[in-house]
Amino acid sequence: MSTTIARRGELAEQLPFAERFARWRRRHRQPIEAWLILSPILLYYSIFFIFPVVANLLVSFTRWTGVYDSPVWVGLGNYKAYLSPPYPITLFNTILFTVCILSLQTTIAFFIAILLNEKVIGRGVYRALWYIPTLTSAAITSQVFFAFISPYDGVINAVLKILGQQPVIWTMKAGWMRTFVILYSVWRGVGTPVVLFLAALQGIHPEIYEAAMVDGADYWRLLRYITVPLLRPMVIFILITGTIAGFQIFETVMLITAGGQANVASSGGPHNMTNVMLLQIYKDAFVNLNLGRAAAGSVIMALLLLWFTTTNMRIMSRGQVER
Repeated sequence: MSTTIARRGELAEQLPFAERFARWRRRHRQPIEAWLILSPILLYYSIFFIFPVVANLLVSFTRWTGVYDSPVWVGLGNYKAYLSPPYPITLFNTILFTVCILSLQTTIAFFIAILLNEKVIGRGVYRALWYIPTLTSAAITSQVFFAFISPYDGVINAVLKILGQQPVIWTMKAGWMRTFVILYSVWRGVGTPVVLFLAALQGIHPEIYEAAMVDGADYWRLLRYITVPLLRPMVIFILITGTIAGFQIFETVMLITAGGQANVASSGGPHNMTNVMLLQIYKDAFVNLNLGRAAAGSVIMALLLLWFTTTNMRIMSRGQVER
C-alpha cells in the first residue's frame, strides 16, 4: 500500500503545475469557499475589534497625549496610578451605582412584570408607559430631572420654600447626589428588564400552574416554587446585561452633576463623590490628554466586568439541573 501511495505521489509531481493546482482546488473546494465567505466579517472583526483591543492594551503601558508627541513607555505606571486619588473613589462609586441600580431595578422590574402579566384592562398601555423612559434621550430626561433638584429654581426647593423651609444646595450634598443618580437610572432603565421578564413569564406553560393549584399550592407558593426557578435563565441574562450597563453609566452622571449641562470638567461632583469609571476615562483622554491613563482605565474596567459577569453566572447557575 505504501508503494502505491509513493507511485501516486511521483505521478502527481510529474503533472504540470496548473493541473496540480486544479486538483488541489477541487480537493479543498469547501474550505476555500468557507474562508471566502468568512473573510469579510473576519476582516471587519479584526479592524474594529481585535486591532483596537491590542492597540489599547499597548497604549495602556505608555504616556501619550495623542496629539503632538510620541508614546513614552512607562510600564505599569498607569495601572499603579489607580491606587491613588481620585481613582479609588471613582472605582467605588462605579461599583456602588452598579450594585444599587441593578438590585433595585431587577427587583422592581420583576414585580411590575408579574402585575402586567395579569389580565387587566389596558395592559398594553401600561406596558408601553413603563418602556417609554428607556426610549427617551438621556440628555433630555436628565436635564428635566435636574430641573427638580436645581439649587436655585428647582421644583423641590420651591416646595421647601412654600413649607417654610430653607432651600438646599443639592449639588453639594454627596449623599443626595448619589441617591438622585441611582433613582434616575432605575426609573429610566426599568423598562428593559420589565419587557424581558414579561417575555419569560409568557413562556411558562399555564398547565404547570394548573397542576400545582390542583395539589393545593397558593399564589405565593406558585411564585416561589414555579415562577422564580423557571425565570432563573432570564435573571442571569438581566444581571449580566445590567452589570455591563451599570459600569457604562456616563451621561447620567455627567449631566445631572454638572448642573444639567454637558460640562465634563465640572461633572462628577461634589469632590468626585459621584465620579465613575467611564467618566474618568473620558476626562483622562479628552480633558487631561492622557491616553495611556485612559487606556489603562478601560482595561481595568473590562477585567472587572469579566469578573462580575463570571461571578453572576456561577452564583445563579448553582442548583440548576443539567439537561
